[in-house]
Amino acid sequence: MKHAVFVFCTDLNKDPVASHVLSALANEVQLIDTELEIDGCAVQKTSTPEGNRLSVVRTHEVASHDYARYAPLLNAHFSDADLIGLVNWHQGAKAPEKIFTVQTTGDMGSGSFSPVDPALVRSLLLAIEDKRQSVGLGDFHTLIEATHWSGVQYGSSGKEVLDIAASVVDIEIGSYPDDWANPIAAKVLARALPHVFDRANQPLRSLLCFGGVHFEPGFCQPVFAETDGAPFATSHILPNQWLVSEGYDQPDRIKALHACAASVTGGVDAIVFHDKLKASYKAMARQLAEDLGVPAVSHKKLRNPTTLTF
Repeated sequence: MKHAVFVFCTDLNKDPVASHVLSALANEVQLIDTELEIDGCAVQKTSTPEGNRLSVVRTHEVASHDYARYAPLLNAHFSDADLIGLVNWHQGAKAPEKIFTVQTTGDMGSGSFSPVDPALVRSLLLAIEDKRQSVGLGDFHTLIEATHWSGVQYGSSGKEVLDIAASVVDIEIGSYPDDWANPIAAKVLARALPHVFDRANQPLRSLLCFGGVHFEPGFCQPVFAETDGAPFATSHILPNQWLVSEGYDQPDRIKALHACAASVTGGVDAIVFHDKLKASYKAMARQLAEDLGVPAVSHKKLRNPTTLTF
């Protein structure tokens, strides 16, 4: 059986989303206090009909902003976790409104990437989309966000990404105050979280993605699309902005790309590069694919899966 840990910063002045989702979750499932405490709050547990375990952790700080404090605690108490989900908010200049997003964790500057299971990323995305549709929240969209880690913005070294052994993903509502406070959006996430493992055992094609924008539809849409063969699932997504700023056209960056690929549970079935990526970055994507013994394909190829050989 699998185990997911969901972490909520309950200070609304520090996180405008997590408390709303946690309250909604408490209305959806029975949360039982355990003897374990973190930040003076009892860790709670529940289980799914399939026997999977869910743990709920309340924190005083946003966990991704303070790995120095929370990484040792999460490692000590949840070493068996298949997924640690940090429930929080998304914001940013020109960010899309009314979104749910799942984001894998990594720091491209240091070449440090949290483990990621593409099957769980896909299962979580589809659970969110299912619940979004079921409540009729038609003006919201479910998206995949480019890999990054907000800890560096709060003074942490990018290498601290590696301090948590389990796979860490962010699960967010964005990107503006009305979206963060939307009670129906909070209910969508609360209803989705217990279904994180529903599709985790389905066969899939694991994609490591290069290029594109921060919320790249060329990588997101194939995950939701019906296919004749095994469905697509993304792992890390390395967007154009950080490929460029962090020098990923330089040969010495192949080591970081290998570290990224090695972080993917179950391996990588294909490298997918955005068609508009500059040639020098495509060359690095192709080099990684050659090293791994997998194909490198343009994102446009995903629109017609019957033409693919993997």
